[in-house]
Amino acid sequence: MKDNYNDGVVYFYKRKNITNSFKAAKNVTTIEDLDYVSRSFFKEETKRQQDIVFAGAMDKKLSLKISIPYCDSLESDYLVIIDNYLYSIFHIDPDKGKMKTYVYLEGMRKVER
Repeated sequence: MKDNYNDGVVYFYKRKNITNSFKAAKNVTTIEDLDYVSRSFFKEETKRQQDIVFAGAMDKKLSLKISIPYCDSLESDYLVIIDNYLYSIFHIDPDKGKMKTYVYLEGMRKVER
């Protein structure tokens, strides 16, 4: 069975090494605070009870669970933008058949373009 990734486009970014006057990492507020990595079409997946419990055990809140075509180059420190909303990746789970990759996201804030 072929999956349809027609729920939207997900953009993957790395945080730029920008610090404030106290040498602390600056919060991401605009797209200029990020370096583009890649993009992919995605399918929104159902958040199962076990996914929510898993997120809670990691002290995270599962805001969105998506799947993308299999990708082995994703990193958990990437940030994600979907519809101008910023998410952090807290878990990446490729399926056994290497057909798709599940990405668990925690919502952060709206970003300005």
